[in-house]
Amino acid sequence: MYGTVGTEEKAAYASRFGCDAVFLRDGFPEAVREATDGRGVDLVLDPVGGPIRLASFEVLAPFGRVAVYGEAARHPGLHLPVLPVRKDNRALTGHNIGGLSRRAPETLRRHALAALDLVASGAVRIGITAEYDLADAAQAHRVREAGENEGKAVLRIGR
Repeated sequence: MYGTVGTEEKAAYASRFGCDAVFLRDGFPEAVREATDGRGVDLVLDPVGGPIRLASFEVLAPFGRVAVYGEAARHPGLHLPVLPVRKDNRALTGHNIGGLSRRAPETLRRHALAALDLVASGAVRIGITAEYDLADAAQAHRVREAGENEGKAVLRIGR
C-alpha cells in the first residue's frame, strides 16, 4: 500500500498508517511505477481530484481502478479522457455519501454500521489530530483549507 501527501512534513505522519511507502503528490506517478517495477497498482483512492486524479490513471495496472470520494483540490470542471481509460483496461468509480443517503439510505446505514464496527474493533484507525469546539468551526475550516492539517479534526458538540 502506498500513500501520497502534499508536503514532506506530512509524510512521517502518513507513514504511521501501514503504508509501504509515502510519496509526495508532485511526481508520484514516477515513484509508484518505480516502487512497483512498472506494474502499477490495482486501486487508487482519490479524495483530492484535479490534476492528481488524472495522474492517478498513469499508475494503474491493467484492470486497475480509481475510486473517487472527494474533491479537495476543487477542480469540478475537470474532464477525464475516456479513450485511454478503455484502451488501457482501467476503470473509474465513485462514492458520494449525499447521493447514497438520498437514493439508498438503507445501503448507507449498512455501510456506516460496518465501518463503525471496524473502527470500534481497532481494525481501522482514524488519526484524529485536532479537536475544536463547535464555536471554533470556522477556524477548523481555515486550517484545512490552508492545507495545514494533519489527520482528522473533529468538532466537539456539548460536553
